[in-house]
Amino acid sequence: MLHPFRPLLTGSVVLAGAASDPLLAALRETARSVATGDGRGDGLCVDTVVLVAPEGSEADPLGEAVARLNPGGHLIVVVENALSLRRFADRPETAGMPNLFTPEDRAGPDGSMLPTRRGLRDRLADLGLPEQAWWFPFPSHHVALSLVSENGLAPHGAGTFDPGILAAESASFDSPTGGGDRLRRAWAGVAQAGLLGDFAPAFAVAASAAALPADPRLAVHFGHRRRPAFDKAVTFARVGETIRVTRAALHPGPPRTVAGVTNLFPDEPYIPGVPWQAGLRTLLARDGWTVAEIVAWARIWWDAVRTLHGGGGDLTLGMSLPGTAIDAIPRNLLHRNGSPVFIDAEWAVDTLTVDHLLVRGLVNALTDIEACGTPGPGIGPSLLPLVRRIADGLGLPLDGATLDEALCRESRFQTTVSGIETRRDRAWLAGTRLPLPPAVPDPLAERDRAIARLQDEVAALRAESERRVAAVTEELEESRRRTDRVIRYAAELDRDRGRLSQALAEAQTRGDRLEAARIPDRGGRYRIFAGAVRDALATGLRRARMRDGRAP
Repeated sequence: MLHPFRPLLTGSVVLAGAASDPLLAALRETARSVATGDGRGDGLCVDTVVLVAPEGSEADPLGEAVARLNPGGHLIVVVENALSLRRFADRPETAGMPNLFTPEDRAGPDGSMLPTRRGLRDRLADLGLPEQAWWFPFPSHHVALSLVSENGLAPHGAGTFDPGILAAESASFDSPTGGGDRLRRAWAGVAQAGLLGDFAPAFAVAASAAALPADPRLAVHFGHRRRPAFDKAVTFARVGETIRVTRAALHPGPPRTVAGVTNLFPDEPYIPGVPWQAGLRTLLARDGWTVAEIVAWARIWWDAVRTLHGGGGDLTLGMSLPGTAIDAIPRNLLHRNGSPVFIDAEWAVDTLTVDHLLVRGLVNALTDIEACGTPGPGIGPSLLPLVRRIADGLGLPLDGATLDEALCRESRFQTTVSGIETRRDRAWLAGTRLPLPPAVPDPLAERDRAIARLQDEVAALRAESERRVAAVTEELEESRRRTDRVIRYAAELDRDRGRLSQALAEAQTRGDRLEAARIPDRGGRYRIFAGAVRDALATGLRRARMRDGRAP
């Protein structure tokens, strides 16, 4: 954060606010003397007061800092912005300094509030420090990978310096809720609207009553953290009508070549434009993207490699390329006046092959993707089959041995640059995945599943109903059969009863005739016979009724 102010940090310095050992060590590299604000410097006036993330208190930390300055001294303030875009996107507001505006109108327990750009500018001017130099850190003042100056915010016509690119690229390094892609797009839009300074994550301001030295720098970029030999500061500065990009080692002592890898620290003119990598982000952000579309995008990059580093001829696997082409990857490709150009070519390696650059470029491009739409059919999230299919589309099929060798070379390169053991192999590539969106339930599919469930339930109910109907029908049929048997049996009994009744009546009639004839010697025998017949018939009739289930 203090790198832009190193020329002001040569005299006596007091560090107030959030002091740390690394910050004290950095100040001692340039300052004549350094004291902290814990009481050791009380009562002494100094050339510069550095106030970092000032804690709120009943007193005014800005006023206290100004009171400790020598005439013409400098106050350097590093503080969060109340209107930080990243806070709106990811975080709640935090307390900072008293008597300053806050969009949530919410103070800390001690009454402190964070400042806005305008509020801090006016407050410093009210304290007698109208001369001010402003820098804006990205992605935050804790991790300042890029710093944009107030000069860098000013538009200088079409096609000139675009600070939104630095702000957008920093988003992936600071996204507490995984919204790096959203912040990337938001920063680009804010910069285009000319509001980058107002919505910056924080401010780093040098203020004085005396005029500050002119500063042509537009931005300073530090990039990824590397081994000390390769740490750098990239400066964008206006030189006349042009903008130059210069690179300087942060640590001048170590050698610039390690294990066959050299950092060239090149200087070059600033070339405005959007990196070719942005086209892949746009392509993969929509739904339904295909491998054929990625191949078409990659072919533009590969044609630029062939034109600028391959002599315009065909490139085949195993062919050697200049070691300075190691950075000819999509992220560094721009098109100027219709012609391709690679920027930021800072590395050189002893040995570079076509297959290493091909795999390095594709893997670097795909791992840089932070958000994806739903792909077309047959595309999974794993990078291994995707890289192979893209290489096939470019006419450079990668067999297992070639892919393993290319990944091994890239592993050695990454390990050398970062100073940290880095593994790049097929297992890693297979396990590395695109950030595809979670599957969204298809409402029609859910409807179909519901219909299928209802159809199954209806079929089960119908089967159960048919089973019950069949059972009842069988029971009724059996009952009908039993009833028919009873009816037939009853009919037979009725016929038997009728015959017996008729025989009884006939016997009675004959008995009566015999009695009327008054045949003494025979009549008694006939009467006995008739009585016996009558008794027999009555007994048979009684038995028949009992078999019929009726009372006698």
